[in-house]
Amino acid sequence: MEVMPTSAVDWSHAVLENFLKKDHLAVDLTAGNGKDTLFLARRASRVLAMDIQQAAMDKTEALLKKEEIENAELIHDSFENVSNYVDLKEVDAFVMNLGYLPGGDKTITTTWPATKRTLNEILAAMKSGALISLAIYPGHEAGKVESEGMEALIGALDQKEYKVVKITFPNQNHCPPYWVGIARC
Repeated sequence: MEVMPTSAVDWSHAVLENFLKKDHLAVDLTAGNGKDTLFLARRASRVLAMDIQQAAMDKTEALLKKEEIENAELIHDSFENVSNYVDLKEVDAFVMNLGYLPGGDKTITTTWPATKRTLNEILAAMKSGALISLAIYPGHEAGKVESEGMEALIGALDQKEYKVVKITFPNQNHCPPYWVGIARC
Protein backbone atom coordinates (compact mmCIF):
# COMPACT_ATOMS: atom_id res chain seq x y z
CA MET A 1 0.00 0.00 0.00
CA GLU A 2 1.27 3.46 -0.89
CA VAL A 3 1.79 6.01 1.85
CA MET A 4 -0.97 8.60 2.15
CA PRO A 5 0.11 12.15 1.22
CA THR A 6 1.02 14.04 4.38
CA SER A 7 1.29 17.68 3.28
CA ALA A 8 -0.60 20.19 1.17
CA VAL A 9 2.01 19.91 -1.60
CA ASP A 10 1.92 16.10 -1.44
CA TRP A 11 -1.86 16.21 -1.94
CA SER A 12 -1.45 18.65 -4.81
CA HIS A 13 0.98 16.31 -6.51
CA ALA A 14 -1.16 13.22 -5.85
CA VAL A 15 -4.19 14.84 -7.45
CA LEU A 16 -2.19 16.28 -10.35
CA GLU A 17 -0.49 12.92 -10.95
CA ASN A 18 -3.89 11.40 -11.70
CA PHE A 19 -5.23 14.47 -13.50
CA LEU A 20 -2.50 15.56 -15.93
CA LYS A 21 -2.24 14.18 -19.45
CA LYS A 22 0.71 14.43 -21.84
CA ASP A 23 -1.15 16.95 -24.05
CA HIS A 24 -2.05 19.30 -21.18
CA LEU A 25 -1.02 22.90 -20.67
CA ALA A 26 -0.21 23.72 -17.04
CA VAL A 27 0.57 27.03 -15.36
CA ASP A 28 2.61 27.24 -12.17
CA LEU A 29 1.56 30.66 -10.86
CA THR A 30 4.16 30.63 -8.05
CA ALA A 31 7.34 28.98 -9.34
CA GLY A 32 9.20 29.29 -6.04
CA ASN A 33 12.07 26.81 -5.93
CA GLY A 34 10.86 25.07 -9.10
CA LYS A 35 9.62 21.80 -7.63
CA ASP A 36 6.03 22.17 -8.86
CA THR A 37 7.28 23.42 -12.23
CA LEU A 38 9.47 20.32 -12.58
CA PHE A 39 6.60 18.06 -11.49
CA LEU A 40 4.27 19.63 -14.06
CA ALA A 41 6.86 19.61 -16.86
CA ARG A 42 7.38 15.87 -16.47
CA ARG A 43 3.66 15.26 -17.01
CA ALA A 44 2.26 18.00 -19.28
CA SER A 45 3.22 18.98 -22.80
CA ARG A 46 3.81 22.62 -21.91
CA VAL A 47 4.29 24.55 -18.67
CA LEU A 48 4.39 28.26 -17.94
CA ALA A 49 5.98 29.12 -14.59
CA MET A 50 5.66 32.58 -13.11
CA ASP A 51 7.14 34.29 -10.10
CA ILE A 52 7.61 37.89 -9.08
CA GLN A 53 10.98 37.21 -7.44
CA GLN A 54 14.16 36.91 -9.49
CA ALA A 55 15.58 34.50 -6.90
CA ALA A 56 12.67 32.14 -7.62
CA MET A 57 13.23 32.40 -11.36
CA ASP A 58 16.94 31.64 -10.91
CA LYS A 59 16.27 28.59 -8.70
CA THR A 60 13.59 27.26 -11.04
CA GLU A 61 15.78 27.78 -14.11
CA ALA A 62 18.72 25.99 -12.46
CA LEU A 63 16.55 23.02 -11.45
CA LEU A 64 14.99 22.69 -14.92
CA LYS A 65 18.41 22.91 -16.57
CA LYS A 66 19.83 20.26 -14.23
CA GLU A 67 16.89 17.96 -15.01
CA GLU A 68 17.13 18.73 -18.77
CA ILE A 69 13.55 20.02 -18.95
CA GLU A 70 12.76 21.91 -22.14
CA ASN A 71 8.97 22.24 -22.15
CA ALA A 72 8.74 24.95 -19.48
CA GLU A 73 8.73 28.68 -20.10
CA LEU A 74 9.72 30.96 -17.21
CA ILE A 75 8.02 34.32 -16.77
CA HIS A 76 9.39 36.85 -14.30
CA ASP A 77 6.14 38.62 -13.47
CA SER A 78 3.28 38.61 -10.98
CA PHE A 79 0.64 35.92 -11.33
CA GLU A 80 -1.82 38.81 -11.55
CA ASN A 81 -0.65 39.21 -15.15
CA VAL A 82 -1.09 35.57 -16.18
CA SER A 83 -3.64 36.42 -18.87
CA ASN A 84 -0.97 38.53 -20.64
CA TYR A 85 0.95 35.31 -21.35
CA VAL A 86 -1.64 32.59 -21.92
CA ASP A 87 -5.29 32.23 -22.89
CA LEU A 88 -6.82 31.09 -19.59
CA LYS A 89 -9.44 29.09 -21.50
CA GLU A 90 -6.67 26.86 -22.88
CA VAL A 91 -5.09 25.92 -19.53
CA ASP A 92 -5.81 22.50 -18.07
CA ALA A 93 -4.20 22.98 -14.65
CA PHE A 94 -3.24 25.98 -12.53
CA VAL A 95 -1.01 25.53 -9.48
CA MET A 96 -0.43 28.04 -6.67
CA ASN A 97 1.59 27.64 -3.50
CA LEU A 98 0.69 30.72 -1.52
CA GLY A 99 2.89 32.40 1.06
CA TYR A 100 6.59 33.16 0.73
CA LEU A 101 9.53 31.63 -1.13
CA PRO A 102 10.88 28.72 0.95
CA GLY A 103 14.34 29.73 2.11
CA GLY A 104 13.76 33.27 0.81
CA ASP A 105 12.73 36.62 2.18
CA LYS A 106 9.70 35.96 4.41
CA THR A 107 8.59 39.58 4.12
CA ILE A 108 7.75 39.03 0.44
CA THR A 109 4.50 37.08 0.38
CA THR A 110 1.50 36.54 -1.78
CA THR A 111 -1.37 38.78 -0.67
CA TRP A 112 -5.08 38.14 -0.57
CA PRO A 113 -6.08 41.08 -2.82
CA ALA A 114 -3.72 39.86 -5.60
CA THR A 115 -4.62 36.20 -5.08
CA LYS A 116 -8.35 36.96 -5.09
CA ARG A 117 -8.16 39.05 -8.29
CA THR A 118 -6.16 36.33 -10.02
CA LEU A 119 -8.41 33.49 -8.90
CA ASN A 120 -11.56 35.37 -9.88
CA GLU A 121 -10.12 35.99 -13.35
CA ILE A 122 -9.13 32.33 -13.72
CA LEU A 123 -12.44 31.02 -12.36
CA ALA A 124 -14.42 33.16 -14.80
CA ALA A 125 -12.39 31.99 -17.79
CA MET A 126 -11.34 28.41 -17.05
CA LYS A 127 -12.71 25.68 -19.25
CA SER A 128 -14.81 22.74 -18.20
CA GLY A 129 -12.60 20.02 -16.75
CA ALA A 130 -9.78 22.39 -15.76
CA LEU A 131 -8.30 22.29 -12.26
CA ILE A 132 -6.85 24.81 -9.82
CA SER A 133 -4.56 23.30 -7.17
CA LEU A 134 -3.82 25.52 -4.16
CA ALA A 135 -1.50 25.03 -1.18
CA ILE A 136 -2.52 27.52 1.49
CA TYR A 137 -0.29 28.49 4.43
CA PRO A 138 -2.22 30.15 7.28
CA GLY A 139 0.71 30.03 9.74
CA HIS A 140 1.92 33.61 9.13
CA GLU A 141 -0.01 36.88 9.15
CA ALA A 142 -0.43 37.35 5.37
CA GLY A 143 -1.22 33.63 5.06
CA LYS A 144 -3.92 33.88 7.71
CA VAL A 145 -5.58 36.71 5.77
CA GLU A 146 -5.31 34.66 2.54
CA SER A 147 -6.76 31.61 4.26
CA GLU A 148 -9.76 33.56 5.58
CA GLY A 149 -10.35 35.05 2.14
CA MET A 150 -9.97 31.66 0.46
CA GLU A 151 -12.56 30.13 2.79
CA ALA A 152 -15.06 32.83 1.79
CA LEU A 153 -14.23 32.49 -1.92
CA ILE A 154 -14.54 28.70 -2.13
CA GLY A 155 -17.65 28.69 0.06
CA ALA A 156 -19.38 31.07 -2.36
CA LEU A 157 -18.63 29.12 -5.55
CA ASP A 158 -21.71 27.77 -7.32
CA GLN A 159 -21.75 24.01 -6.84
CA LYS A 160 -23.31 23.59 -10.28
CA GLU A 161 -20.26 25.21 -11.90
CA TYR A 162 -17.39 24.15 -9.62
CA LYS A 163 -16.43 21.17 -7.50
CA VAL A 164 -14.26 22.06 -4.51
CA VAL A 165 -12.20 19.75 -2.31
CA LYS A 166 -10.37 20.86 0.82
CA ILE A 167 -7.89 18.65 2.67
CA THR A 168 -6.76 19.73 6.12
CA PHE A 169 -4.54 18.22 8.79
CA PRO A 170 -6.56 18.68 12.00
CA ASN A 171 -4.14 16.90 14.35
CA GLN A 172 -1.14 19.06 13.41
CA ASN A 173 -0.17 22.06 15.52
CA HIS A 174 0.69 25.62 14.48
CA CYS A 175 -1.83 26.31 11.68
CA PRO A 176 -0.63 23.70 9.18
CA PRO A 177 -0.86 24.30 5.44
CA TYR A 178 -3.86 22.78 3.68
CA TRP A 179 -4.81 21.93 0.11
CA VAL A 180 -7.76 23.10 -1.99
CA GLY A 181 -8.69 21.81 -5.42
CA ILE A 182 -11.22 23.58 -7.61
CA ALA A 183 -12.48 21.87 -10.76
CA ARG A 184 -14.74 23.50 -13.35
CA CYS A 185 -17.75 21.36 -14.23
